[in-house]
Amino acid sequence: MDTKPPSFREAEEPLQAEEWLNMVEQKFRLLRLTEGLKVEYAAHQLQGPAGIWWNQYREALADNTVLDWNLFHEAFKGHFIPPGVMEMKHIEFMKITQGNKTLKEYLHAFNHLSRHAPEFVSTEAKKIASFKRGLGPKLLKTMGRTKCATFNEFVSDALTQENYNTVYTTTKTRKRAFEAEEGASQSKAPVAARPQYHAPTPNQLYRPPVKKN
Repeated sequence: MDTKPPSFREAEEPLQAEEWLNMVEQKFRLLRLTEGLKVEYAAHQLQGPAGIWWNQYREALADNTVLDWNLFHEAFKGHFIPPGVMEMKHIEFMKITQGNKTLKEYLHAFNHLSRHAPEFVSTEAKKIASFKRGLGPKLLKTMGRTKCATFNEFVSDALTQENYNTVYTTTKTRKRAFEAEEGASQSKAPVAARPQYHAPTPNQLYRPPVKKN
């Protein structure tokens, strides 16, 4: 069982730093560490520019400072994840919609951005409401009043409904294409010749046409 997170040198973009923090905290669930050992465990993975930053930060602290995980977490985020980026991602979460994405693609984007707006996903009901807000019109029409106890249940029902919608749309499209082909073939079929009508001349008696044997 691998309990060691990948090393961290620097982030090409700030959210990579947050990903690393999340991986470190996931490893904590497998280990029984004190708050101080959590700091040492994470600091041991810092290399290059990140390692230099931590050494300088720690040396600048007062001698009686308690090195716990909260201190490391906040210091790391403050240095590698600028507050402006977090605010930008928070706004992006508030504006996210399904648009042309499939439900799975929308779910992936929702889960990724929801970390930046925890106040909107702190309960199952809030998470469902936030997810429902960005659904496409067709799914929202059928899922808007659905009562689900958990977010996973809601997503499962939505995936089933999306599949029904896809099957219905595909069937309807094929039917229209078939009817269009049928109409085109009928318009191209030869029309039976009809006898030309000649108006009778004055004083001419009408005689019905004689059937040919």
